[in-house]
Amino acid sequence: MVQLRPRLFTLPPVSVAIACLLLFCSDSAFGQRPPAGGRGGQPTLGSSTVSLSVNVRNASGIPLDGVSLVTLVSSVGSYHQTATTRDASTAIFDGIPAGEYDVEASYPGYQTATDHISVNGIGSTMQVFVYMVAESDKNSPRAPGKSLVVSPRLQAEIDKGLEAMRKRQFEAARTHFSKGLLLAPGNPDLSYLVGMAENGLSHVDLARKNFEHALTIDPTHERSLLALGELQLRNGESEAAVATLEKAFLKNGAGWRTHLLLASAYAKAGRLADAETHARRAGELGREKGAGGYLLLGEIQQAEGKLPEAKLTWEETVAKFPGDPSAAEAKKKIESLSAPQAVAPVPASPEGAALASLPVPTTPAIELLPAKERPWAPPDIDSREYALAKDASCSADEILPQAESRMKAQLKNFEKFTATEHIEHQEIDRLGRPGQVKSRDFSYIVFVNQFADDSLFLDEDRHSTGGGSSFPTSLATTGLNNLGVSVLQPVVRGEFSYQCEGLASIRGKATWQIRFEESKNVTTAVREWQREGKIYPIAIKGRIWLSAASFDVLRIETDLLEPIEILGLTRDHLVVDYGPVNFAASNATLWLPWDAEMHMELKGHRYHHKHYLTDYMLFGVDTNHKIGKPKNAPAPTTQASPAGDPN
Repeated sequence: MVQLRPRLFTLPPVSVAIACLLLFCSDSAFGQRPPAGGRGGQPTLGSSTVSLSVNVRNASGIPLDGVSLVTLVSSVGSYHQTATTRDASTAIFDGIPAGEYDVEASYPGYQTATDHISVNGIGSTMQVFVYMVAESDKNSPRAPGKSLVVSPRLQAEIDKGLEAMRKRQFEAARTHFSKGLLLAPGNPDLSYLVGMAENGLSHVDLARKNFEHALTIDPTHERSLLALGELQLRNGESEAAVATLEKAFLKNGAGWRTHLLLASAYAKAGRLADAETHARRAGELGREKGAGGYLLLGEIQQAEGKLPEAKLTWEETVAKFPGDPSAAEAKKKIESLSAPQAVAPVPASPEGAALASLPVPTTPAIELLPAKERPWAPPDIDSREYALAKDASCSADEILPQAESRMKAQLKNFEKFTATEHIEHQEIDRLGRPGQVKSRDFSYIVFVNQFADDSLFLDEDRHSTGGGSSFPTSLATTGLNNLGVSVLQPVVRGEFSYQCEGLASIRGKATWQIRFEESKNVTTAVREWQREGKIYPIAIKGRIWLSAASFDVLRIETDLLEPIEILGLTRDHLVVDYGPVNFAASNATLWLPWDAEMHMELKGHRYHHKHYLTDYMLFGVDTNHKIGKPKNAPAPTTQASPAGDPN
């Protein structure tokens, strides 16, 4: 099977070399070797033509009410047909031969949507989804390889501002962040931080303006969306808060904090069924921090007149979180249920007294947290979820062969790729504050190999383009490869469980969201660490997002299945974004990694790595190594923004 072997070397006196991989990629890794054998087989092509259903949805995955116009054009050949959508906003194209197609969908009030469809002939029917974005939503798809420059002077202002925020010296913090904003007016993090300082000074209107300004720069900026939504909620703007927080959920997914704010916003707006759902998810995803979610859930149930359910919820809060302030409040709520006024149902309208009394939850978007609770890394994959379409069922057993076939079709004619790799390294202190960015550029080569008759293996080599040959620090990333490829290979299927969770949206594209988990007791893992000659298998869990039209990989996110005590590895979170790279000489478009971001906690030390891949070049197996220059290559980048969150 494919083995990516992250090797852990002990360097004198205490330095550590690690690997984080990411071109088709995995987290910390140090190298790899091709497996000796495999299982499974090549997907078998079914009928020569298929009946293709193109489902047109809005950005939330909901079918459009009216008739959409859908045009299907073959990438090679003369096929060019137009159809209108019918039931459930679906257009049907019969007798479609296997091949590559481009689809275009139009609907009044929405931007014209275009996507690529890969029809590989597996089965007699095929269903794809195309998402449309409203004309009013000017958010453009995320650009590849984008990094913001942070000069030493800017970094110093950020650090001083964060330290002032920690001491609750908001005026000093505002001064430092404002100086930083003058140095980097296009950095949304700086606008957000100025807004946080203004909020600390109780300048609510100025805080709002800064959050809104951050969102004009980056409409998906998660911290600004949450902060703005909470300000709107506290100001009684329930519907506006719902819209802002729903956008945060749709664009970035939701952890327990986002669900808690959404629950309160829905309740204030009178949408109690939605409020109950999100309050419950806030409690469940919050785990040891879920007391506030369960307390709010009971209050919402009381507002709905569900008094027995409310009592059970508060009793659960007291039992699960005995030392939490919410438990004491829940005890008071239970006692209040025996009072005479609690016998009658509580009004459920937005103007009802119970709804008016529902609290706005205190969350890290606005209120400062103790240092020990300050987030320094994204949540574990099981602590964040993403908005899914309600009526789009899926099966991993059907989707994975499509993705595998698509990948093989792209890679079969190519021998290797080259790219420029930009690596940035930061250490993060115990207060969650990022340190200095250290970076290095490399020339990166990936070789495409086939093995076990039905699987692919990617090997790599790397050479520094600067004055030195080493990585920015002793914490090194030395293995760009394979996870996005490995997870889809037949050779590893027996070691993983897969579950298609539903239809999500990534960068405005309809995507199948598939959760995977490696066997806990696997003896030869996809990722392995080696230390002092001994190999340690590292079991992982994660999600992979596959285009619902072409089955290309858009994103993969992984975490440790459980901490590795013998290595002192307690956190290893990786996100890799993939996108199309066009090569003019060969007229080819391949889906390759754009960038990756890793957060690691090793023996009590915290690290943050970013990788950017640019300037791709392609070598074909039958072109005598002629090089194709990508015509849409991402621009080279310098240092990334390390602006931290004072929370």
